[in-house]
Amino acid sequence: MIACSRIASAVGTALTAHGTAALVTEPLGQRARRLADRGFAPGVPHAILVPLLEVVSGTLLPRTGVVGAAAAAAVTALGAVRVGADVEDRTVTTGTAAAVGLTLAGLAAAVRATRGRSRAGLLAVIGTVVVFELVRRHRVLRAH
Repeated sequence: MIACSRIASAVGTALTAHGTAALVTEPLGQRARRLADRGFAPGVPHAILVPLLEVVSGTLLPRTGVVGAAAAAAVTALGAVRVGADVEDRTVTTGTAAAVGLTLAGLAAAVRATRGRSRAGLLAVIGTVVVFELVRRHRVLRAH
């Protein structure tokens, strides 16, 4: 229990730092173009909202209950979408390995946050979000 909580706290801190660094270090236009080139269109909302989601979900990840479960779902979806996009593009890097770790940490936090309650609904929502984002991305890339 303590180890899982410490891991969630460490992952949350790292994710918050990553989201903050993305917002501060890379100009918005450049980040938006990079995301649009990878199929995440429109680029500007993704360039703003993804780092903000990283900051918020990373901060709330160590919590339990509904807030912790929502943060865990967001963390899991962020990691899984990155892994799926990298595998589809055949651009697997150390960043992909980090995203796999993020996905697993998010799933562990989801299990911890939903202890004693049904997890099926939460896992179904996470899966739906990931599939939706990857299918939409695939269609955007095919259209270009």
